[in-house]
Amino acid sequence: MNQVIDWLSANTLLISTLAAASITLLAITILATPWAVSRLPSDYLLRRLESRISRGLGRKLLSIVRGFIGLVVVLVGLIMMITPGPGVVMILLGISIAEFPGKNRLLVYLATRPNVLASLNWMRRRHDKPPFIHPDTGQ
Repeated sequence: MNQVIDWLSANTLLISTLAAASITLLAITILATPWAVSRLPSDYLLRRLESRISRGLGRKLLSIVRGFIGLVVVLVGLIMMITPGPGVVMILLGISIAEFPGKNRLLVYLATRPNVLASLNWMRRRHDKPPFIHPDTGQ
């Protein structure tokens, strides 16, 4: 136990930086997530992604950049699972940004979990938007 206390005492700058980063990410998430969720159409979960054939270097580069950004957002969401912040919503946002096979099925599966869907629809109601249409019930 003394080793942990000694380590904490020796690394106060690191701990302060991590705490500040966590609070900053929480503030950004609180502001940006409801805004992003409210901008999606209510039938977003019903849509099926069209099969895209990547042609050209520009498309491949864009796909790589989107994948990297999506991975970073998913990692931030995983961090938020143990620190303050809506980790599941950030993971959903990261998945929706990235491009990979089976993305739509995974996104719909995660977004239609009862608690997640209730949270997403609560955010939409606060911005006077209709709730997401559930793919299974159509409501």
